[in-house]
Amino acid sequence: MTERWLPVVGYEGAYEVSDQGRVRSVDRLVHRRGLVSIRLRGMVLRPALRDGYLFVALSGTSHRVHRLVLAAFVGPAAPGEVACHWNDDGTDNRLTNLRWGSRVTNAVDAIRNGRNRNRNKTHCKRGHMFSPENTYVDPSGRRRSCRICKRAKERQRDRDRKAA
Repeated sequence: MTERWLPVVGYEGAYEVSDQGRVRSVDRLVHRRGLVSIRLRGMVLRPALRDGYLFVALSGTSHRVHRLVLAAFVGPAAPGEVACHWNDDGTDNRLTNLRWGSRVTNAVDAIRNGRNRNRNKTHCKRGHMFSPENTYVDPSGRRRSCRICKRAKERQRDRDRKAA
């Protein structure tokens, strides 16, 4: 399978991005002070790793590689959409691993891939086990807490109110 290259949106004629998640500059002439033209050779850019994602500098501005790939091959994100990595690896920027989605679908991916740190916890911070009987899930379904600690906190709050 050959690597496909498309222009980077907003940087057409200067940079290209591939379906394998690589970014390169394009051969071009740069005019300096109107007198001299310098020929710049295109080359694959070396991305920097920051916060678990790969970034490249295009004309002095830093961009996340996965967003460049999606914008070039899929199109712009709809309002409220984020770039989602199917395997939750922020350094895997192949087009087959990327899609636009909501924050909720991104969180579902993290749970499916075992990368949600709260979902993987087996005990609360005081050491009580998260069993079905001892786990309270809030009405939104987003948070879970220890029933023993929750009851202790409520009792302490009631004691503080009576003392005041």
